[in-house]
Amino acid sequence: MEKNFKLTNEILWDYADGFLNEEDKLRVDAYLRQNSAKQTQLDGILSEKCSFSTLPLEKPNAGFTQQVMTAWTAEQTAKKAPVNVKAIERDWVLWGIAAAFGLIIVLPFLLSPSAAPSDITLQIPEQYMPQVQVPTFDWAGFMNGASLRNFLLLTLTFMGLKLLDKYLQVRNLHLSGH
Repeated sequence: MEKNFKLTNEILWDYADGFLNEEDKLRVDAYLRQNSAKQTQLDGILSEKCSFSTLPLEKPNAGFTQQVMTAWTAEQTAKKAPVNVKAIERDWVLWGIAAAFGLIIVLPFLLSPSAAPSDITLQIPEQYMPQVQVPTFDWAGFMNGASLRNFLLLTLTFMGLKLLDKYLQVRNLHLSGH
């Protein structure tokens, strides 16, 4: 018998029903000879199959299918909560997020004419400067650069879309009644 063979309940039921091929059937036989607990489980399955086969078959009443489908349809419609269309139309969170995105997109164009001149330089008096060369970083160039503006715009857009996604998930969860 293979050491990595594991007899699952599905394989055991297939064995009891006679659905296994010869190779798998021999493998299960060898496993059952070594494992009495699984043999007991198989005996229980076989006795259950015998008890099912002794039950008399009854023909369903006329209209049984229609009764089942009617009950199922009633159950499905009871699970769905009625949708309040006016509440969805007045959804202020969705309109607020849309307005914020519009403002983020339009704001740079509105503020660009009134931006401060970029030729202002800062001079530190010599008496306060040490004699050692101090490394400097061009913060003005960094802050006024297009890459930072684009990065901030993309970050805000991504965060806004994640917020919108979470909001819509919660709203759909409430609308579906779960």
